[in-house]
Amino acid sequence: MASAVAAAATPDGAGGWWVVVQVACLGAAVVGLRRHRPAPAVAYWLLVAGVAASALTTAVRTAVPRPAPAVEVGYLLCYPLTGVALWLLARRLRPWSSTRLLDAAIALIGLAQLAWAFVLYPLASRAGLGEATTAGIIALAVCDLLVVTLLLRVAFAVRPGVAAGLLLSSTAALVLTDAGHVIMYVWGRGHAVASPVTSAGWLTWSLLLAAACLHPGIRDVGERPRTGDESATPVAGFIALAVLGPAVLVAAIGIRHGAAAVAHAAVPAALTAALMVTMVLRLGRALRERTSLQRELAFRAQHDVLTGLANREEFRLRLQAGIDALGGAAGPGIGLLIMDLDGFKDVNDTLGHPAGDALLLQAGERLRAAAGSGDLVARLGGDEFAVVSPRLDSLDELADRCVADLARPYRVDGREVHLTASAGVYRGVPASTGEALQNADLALYAAKEAGRNRAERYDPRLRAAHVAHAVLADQLRAAVDGGSGFAVHYQPVVDVHTGRVAAVEALLRFTAPDGAAVSPVRFVPVAEETGLICRLGAWVLERACTDARAWHASHGISVTVNVSGRQLRDPRFADDVLATLKRTGLPGAALVLEITETVLVTATVEETEAVSRRLARLRAHGVRIAIDDFGTGYSSLAYLRTLPIDVLKIDRAFVSRVADRQEKALFRAVVELARSMYLQPVAEGVETGEQAAALRELDCGFAQGFLFARPMPADALRAHLATQLTVAA
Repeated sequence: MASAVAAAATPDGAGGWWVVVQVACLGAAVVGLRRHRPAPAVAYWLLVAGVAASALTTAVRTAVPRPAPAVEVGYLLCYPLTGVALWLLARRLRPWSSTRLLDAAIALIGLAQLAWAFVLYPLASRAGLGEATTAGIIALAVCDLLVVTLLLRVAFAVRPGVAAGLLLSSTAALVLTDAGHVIMYVWGRGHAVASPVTSAGWLTWSLLLAAACLHPGIRDVGERPRTGDESATPVAGFIALAVLGPAVLVAAIGIRHGAAAVAHAAVPAALTAALMVTMVLRLGRALRERTSLQRELAFRAQHDVLTGLANREEFRLRLQAGIDALGGAAGPGIGLLIMDLDGFKDVNDTLGHPAGDALLLQAGERLRAAAGSGDLVARLGGDEFAVVSPRLDSLDELADRCVADLARPYRVDGREVHLTASAGVYRGVPASTGEALQNADLALYAAKEAGRNRAERYDPRLRAAHVAHAVLADQLRAAVDGGSGFAVHYQPVVDVHTGRVAAVEALLRFTAPDGAAVSPVRFVPVAEETGLICRLGAWVLERACTDARAWHASHGISVTVNVSGRQLRDPRFADDVLATLKRTGLPGAALVLEITETVLVTATVEETEAVSRRLARLRAHGVRIAIDDFGTGYSSLAYLRTLPIDVLKIDRAFVSRVADRQEKALFRAVVELARSMYLQPVAEGVETGEQAAALRELDCGFAQGFLFARPMPADALRAHLATQLTVAA
């Protein structure tokens, strides 16, 4: 404080009141900090400590008539405490960097020019000042410069607000009051003028700090601004500081003459030179940052941020350039590979996205190593990669090499991860990048359909199949929305000993708008892919239950309805089935829900448990559950033991060879397995009398197939059942 050089600055009579006010401010500041807990906490407690040091020193000077000069050092402690606090706050708002250090140096040099002109040089020219007083003023001036520099640094970075304004104004009051008092003292104005003005300024410092700490907005002062220029220092500030040095230099020469002018101008000249050098360094730094930013932006515009490979836009441009170079001419054309990782989603779901990113980095490196020098490797997004290669004669070999390399184990988070890859290969002269990508995608889809972990080459027949697939999907959507085109046929399930119809299986049929019947083998998978299968399944269930109510009442037969995996995974599935039974009046015992082995084998443990709970609930209402296509190669014996199953439908692959002696033994084992688990076996696909005879011999009680009846509409089934009654009569 300035009192360190002018011990009598505050009248002794007012010292007590000054201490009381500062202590009150200290108490208020402590209450505010404990209530709001702003960060960084150390910075705010250091600011409060500065006020405490001032109050303690004033209290000692008031209580002790003639304190030792060393006591005055307590005032000077305010500055290192305040300076460190501002440093911590500035670092939290925006971390220090070489650019920001240069900004601070520029401000410091500019302020040093003012300090030299108005404080230090007049001090050096004034006679009668003791060494201690001179040293104190110099120390105070240096402290002022450092604190003002840090204050400006914080002011440029802090969010605007009441608390921020109070906090900055508090430190500004301290600096301006001390600077004004020192200037008055050095220029010989005495203490009479300085004492009341400066005393009010120092108390203002304490009051403003307390107000800032009490304000709720103090919590946000240390938060980084959401927006704003990170370089921070305004251009106008640089211009003002650049002009300041020459202005002080010219003023010094104009006011003083001779040797005094030269002596006075030497320091401003040196400071001006230092300022210019610092500003040149700052400008050079800014130019380097701009060049680096431009280089980074150019790289990001063309490359994937994660892997460093070409991104989708760069891939598109390079592919288009290759197509343009062909000019539509016939020839070998361009080579394109599209590939992705099979099962990559499971890595993200089980190990997390950071692990997935690490795996993608390894995959990118493998593709880069597999490709040739003239090949472009790109990441199109997610786990999808592409390679554009001019080496058409070795394109297939490149695809096989990429698939093999991507299938090698990955080391992620200390564990080994196994994945495969599928690739689509296209070579030709496409009309556009879109056509090239679509053709390669069709080949990729074919690779996945063929079992994955392989590369497939594009064939024009793939496009025809794709178009037919898309047309069929549109027809199915229109039929579902319009309520036409679908029908339910019923195939009887008979007692192999009596030939009597014991049940019927509801089978969905679809007729295209041109009148052609579409096989379920074609339209059911499309309905699954498009998500229409749930609506279709609900419609079939409603129709089958409605039709079967009369058949069950008159003939005692039940109806079997196929259920898709999507339906089973729906949490509302059991509720929907029970509601359908209630609407149609069909007893639960007259309904059999048929599911396939694949639905169970491909489900997760959690999904299987959820499905089991839904089926058990339906079973409690009398609904029976059947497993369809049993024995098609899936390991489902565990499901037969743990799931609520009633009926086992044996796949036609077993039935077609049941007359063979060796196959008959295997079929007998399946039937005995079903009976041992209290399941009712039903043979599917019976087409010959020999097969039916074998079933009777093996005591497989029920069967269905073309030998007994083909699927038929509801009216035809009613007539068939009526004929059965007539024969029985």
